[in-house]
Amino acid sequence: MKRLILLFTMFLTGLLAHAQTDSLFIVTYTTGTAWDVAKQPQEQPWFKEHSANLSKLRKDGIIKAGARYADKGIIVIAAKTMASAKELIFADAAVVNKLFVAEVEKLNVFYEGCLERPK
Repeated sequence: MKRLILLFTMFLTGLLAHAQTDSLFIVTYTTGTAWDVAKQPQEQPWFKEHSANLSKLRKDGIIKAGARYADKGIIVIAAKTMASAKELIFADAAVVNKLFVAEVEKLNVFYEGCLERPK
């Protein structure tokens, strides 16, 4: 009986550990309706707050990578669920105030590697 309880406890511990594992999500930012094409990014309203938010997410270990391409920006974040990922991103003042539009999708990594900035 003790073995059965021990096995069941180990099974539940494994399930809980698996349930608490973070997933990766990719966030794509595009300019929103509040973006003023006549202004530089740092002159845009809510841009400073957006940068501060990204800095906090990076310091908290939530942002795993980020880049810009064409007229888009992307970040890869870790979160428990899609809902929690969206909650983090959609609370950004620049998204709330339509400076940026953010799309959040689950990221399924098929090739693990390391991103480094070219030197």
